[in-house]
Amino acid sequence: MVRPNFSRAIQQRQKGAVAIEFVFIFPVFFIICYAIIVYGLAFMLVQNFTYASEEVLRAALACEDCSSVEEWETQINNIASVRLKINDTDGLLIYSPDSLSWASDCHDAAAPAAGQPALDGIICELTVSSAPLLDGITMPGFGKLPDLPNLLRGKASLLF
Repeated sequence: MVRPNFSRAIQQRQKGAVAIEFVFIFPVFFIICYAIIVYGLAFMLVQNFTYASEEVLRAALACEDCSSVEEWETQINNIASVRLKINDTDGLLIYSPDSLSWASDCHDAAAPAAGQPALDGIICELTVSSAPLLDGITMPGFGKLPDLPNLLRGKASLLF
């Protein structure tokens, strides 16, 4: 027969062991869960920026009077300023931060850069970028976790 005091002493010691295990395991699980959330959100924003830039370029295809590089770039910037503005409920972005920026670049495809094929038409690229929504946590001994780039970018290009 086991004495009641002996089993009570074992239970009290086990509570202390569980607390010690929790101290070492909790930060690992917390960092893993936080990284999943941050990387998932960053991936979602990059995909949304890519989608928005694709849609702006598709909307620019409706321009029938555009024939020069400058006209296409003006058309793309006009559409982007309407469709990518901050706090637009009918816009393309699920999240439109204050740091949102876009840059369009149109150039003649017949005069390609080194190593690129010559094409007939105008190539326009639109890049939408913003700072990440959530930042990493600085952990002693590990640094910043998770490590994200300073700007999240979505990019699309179209041959007109």
